[in-house]
Amino acid sequence: MTQTARLILDVPAHLHSVAQAAVVHSLSTDQTNAAGTLSIVVQRSKDGWHCRASYAGAVWDLHDRDITASHYDEGDWLRREKELVRLGVMRVLQEALELPTKPWGILTGVRPTKMLHNMWDRGFSLAYMDTLLREIYGVSTKRRQWALEVAGHQRALFPEDPNRAVSVYVGIPFCPTRCGYCSFAAYPLATHGHLLKPFVQGLVEEITALGALLKELAIPVQTVYVGGGTPTVLQGDVLQQVLDVIEAQLQTAECSEYTVEAGRPETLTEDTVRRLRAAGVGRVSINPQTMRSATLQRIGRQHTPEDVEHAFELVRASGIPLINTDVILGLPGESLADVEYTLQRLEPLRPEHLTVHTLAWKRAAQWESQKERKHVHQNLSHVMVEEARNTAIRWGLIPYYLYRQRDIVGGLENIGYGRPGTESLYNIVMMEEKQTVLGVGAGAITKFVTAAGEVSRQANPKCPATYAQNVGNLVDQKKKRFEALLGV
Repeated sequence: MTQTARLILDVPAHLHSVAQAAVVHSLSTDQTNAAGTLSIVVQRSKDGWHCRASYAGAVWDLHDRDITASHYDEGDWLRREKELVRLGVMRVLQEALELPTKPWGILTGVRPTKMLHNMWDRGFSLAYMDTLLREIYGVSTKRRQWALEVAGHQRALFPEDPNRAVSVYVGIPFCPTRCGYCSFAAYPLATHGHLLKPFVQGLVEEITALGALLKELAIPVQTVYVGGGTPTVLQGDVLQQVLDVIEAQLQTAECSEYTVEAGRPETLTEDTVRRLRAAGVGRVSINPQTMRSATLQRIGRQHTPEDVEHAFELVRASGIPLINTDVILGLPGESLADVEYTLQRLEPLRPEHLTVHTLAWKRAAQWESQKERKHVHQNLSHVMVEEARNTAIRWGLIPYYLYRQRDIVGGLENIGYGRPGTESLYNIVMMEEKQTVLGVGAGAITKFVTAAGEVSRQANPKCPATYAQNVGNLVDQKKKRFEALLGV
């Protein structure tokens, strides 16, 4: 037996860690009334798995006969045993302690839709997948519907081959200031501006080398995504230098999508927008997160709601066709009325894409030490998500990608909405890992995807100085791994 806090687990030895993780997943940090012995018994027979969980007078039973179907192999049997233990722990604790249900059940991964695509590829029907999500994973009705809707929409947009063409992510790790919730590679210019010049030199070197490799291998770039950080902190000739090398090395006839994040609207000037448009950028992301001035100050931003509106005006006037805007639900101190206000103020701007994030607590974020959790309306987060979804649909947008984050408020999700026919392919292939994405720049992660769907990663250093000093080695490593992937 193993003790987790005051809870004693009576579980088969090979399932101890699985059960312990399930207890942590099921209990929130303020639930200290879990004490006693939680027992899990699992038995395998030719008729399937039987699992019984018992705790404090509550008993949960499931005889899983589905696993005996012919399309399951031994690996599926072993995975199902762990899944039943997780589900048993969650169900019996929910009953005994009167806990709220988990919207995503026992699922803890970032990509619930990726699991659905794997099922789809194995020939599972939609009805069958829905049943598994309900009975084995404990996913709520709404989340099952949303996940299946998004996955079904994505299928027609997947590349046939993950390496016939590739996507490229360009990481610019600088920002005007660092937001309290942020854990990305984002260094304030005021303190790290002296690193900008060597970083850009390294970035140009890396893009040039990888561009030459792609041309040598005759592999086109399908999408380019410039993120960060806030790439539009680069101004004038420095910005032009980056745009020029992207155009020379990465933009091919097959390049159908070119996105630049301008997450901090105060960084968008008329000159910057003109340069972006001339470089062929077709999608800009302007991310207010909220339109409440007090909240903007609280989260460490220097712009106003009026700056957001002005940034939209500049991009519209330039002729760049697509604008995405991000909002974060559950920001400290914000109520449902604040979320409604933000959406109402964004509506006249008519963004083609709306990305709805639910606040997630990050270890590397400033807020983790400032205990901002007490200012978050946990119980309202579900209602906020519903309000944002209904608003996006009323605007004529559809959900096209979905992902989750560790320690996300309410155990919820992030959803990207877009006008039909304008969906960001980069967001889809990156999240579902359906295409090799070459990452350049500080903090960028390269994902090598095989034809069988296996994924391996290579991360660039987050620190701009470390990155600039090691560009040569990073390029050599990427070349070798990419050539090995292609069998060159």
